[in-house]
Amino acid sequence: MVFVLWSLGLAQTICVPPPVSFFGKDNKPITGYGASGLEPYDQIMTRLLEKYRIPGAALAVAKSGRLVLSRGYGWADIAAKEAVQPTSLFRLASLTKPVTAVATLHLGESLVRKGIYPSLTAFLDEKAINLLELEPYGGKLADPRVKDITVRDLLQHSSGWNRNAAGDPMFRPTLDYVAKAMGKPDTLSSQDLISYMMSKHLSFAPGTRWSYSNLGYAVLGRIIERASGETYQSYTAALLREVGIGDIRFAHTRESQRWPHEVHYYDFPNAPLVPSILDGQQTPRPYGDFYLEAQDSNGGLVASAQDLVRFVVSLEGLRKRPPLLSKATLAQMLERPNLPQYIGRERYYALGWEVQLKDGGMEWSHDGALAGSRTLLLHMPNGAVMAAFFNSRPWNDWSFIAELRRALENTSNTIQSWPTYDCFG
Repeated sequence: MVFVLWSLGLAQTICVPPPVSFFGKDNKPITGYGASGLEPYDQIMTRLLEKYRIPGAALAVAKSGRLVLSRGYGWADIAAKEAVQPTSLFRLASLTKPVTAVATLHLGESLVRKGIYPSLTAFLDEKAINLLELEPYGGKLADPRVKDITVRDLLQHSSGWNRNAAGDPMFRPTLDYVAKAMGKPDTLSSQDLISYMMSKHLSFAPGTRWSYSNLGYAVLGRIIERASGETYQSYTAALLREVGIGDIRFAHTRESQRWPHEVHYYDFPNAPLVPSILDGQQTPRPYGDFYLEAQDSNGGLVASAQDLVRFVVSLEGLRKRPPLLSKATLAQMLERPNLPQYIGRERYYALGWEVQLKDGGMEWSHDGALAGSRTLLLHMPNGAVMAAFFNSRPWNDWSFIAELRRALENTSNTIQSWPTYDCFG
C-alpha cells in the first residue's frame, strides 16, 4: 500500500490537490489533500474499501471550523475509470434528515420573527395537521390521535408511526401494498403516502415514545412547503446557499439521471437484481428498488462530503457568515427529548440528530443507508467534524458502520497536533 502525503505551510498551497496517488492491490486512486499527521484517516478509508469490497468513498475533516482534509478514495465509476474527487456528489440517504431538521428550525425562527408564533417552542408544539394541506385517504382519519402529532414529534421520531409494526411506506414491500390499495403505480408521491397513512391507525400515542420514521420526515418536507410558500427543494437550497453551499442536489432514481460529478452506485457483490419500481425491468437495487423522487426530505439529498462538513461548522457559527440557527435554537436542537425511553440515558435522538453525552462533552451525528449508499456525519466533543461517504452498502452493514464510526472517533481523539490552515476558503 502506497500513500503520498505532504506538509506545506501555506493554506493556498496545501489546498491545491497534488498528483493522484494509489493504494491497494488494484491500484485504486487517492485524490485531494491532507497534511502530515492526518495519515490515519487515509489508512481507515483505504482499509475499509479493501475489507468490505467498496469501489469508492470520500472523506472530509474539519477541526475548529477549518477544513483540514478533503479526499476521494477509489472509483466513482469503475467502467469509466473515474476517480472519486473531494467534490464528488453522493446520495445522502437518511443523512438528509439533519438538513431537514435544520430547515424546519430555521423556518420556525422565521415564523417567530414575523409574529406568527410567540416562540420557537410554540412552533414546535404546533399540531402538524394544522400545517398540512392534505386530507386522509378516503376522507376520514381512522385514528383521532393523528391530530395530536406535533412538529416536535416529527423531528424526534415520536409521532406514533412505527415502521417495525406497520411497515415503512417509503419502501417495499409496504410501498407495494399501499400502491395496490390506492390503485396507483409504486411511484407514489410523498403526499400520496402521507395521505394513506393518515387513514390508518397509529402504533402508539404521539409524544410517548421514540420510533424511527421516514414518513415523519416526509411530513416535515410538506410542512416546510406549506409554511414557507416554497418547495422543499427551493427552501433547502436557499438555506444552504446562506453558508456557501451551492451544489446541493436532489436524487433521481434512474442511473441515466445522475448529476454531473455524482458517483455511480454499486450493490454488494453478487447481490440480486430486482424489478424496477419505474418499469418492472430487472435492475440493480440502487437504481430501481425505491423511488427517490418521493423521498426528498427524508432521504433524497445529494451532496459532497466537504459540503456536509461545512454545513455542520456553519451551525456553530465558526465561519464568517452568520450561523443558520441562533445559539438558543442550536441548544434546543440537541437537548434530550422528554420521552420515557431516554430517562437517565446518555444516548438519545434529539431534533434530527443522534446525540451521545461522553467525556464531559456532546457527540452528535447521523448516518444514512440505501442499497448502493452509506454515509456518516460525525461531530466530536473536541470540535472535529467528519463526513464519510461510500458508493456501496456492504451486506454486513452494521459491522461496517460500527467499525467506521469507532475508527473515526479514535483517530480524532489521538491526533496530537491539528493543522492550522483552512481549505474552506
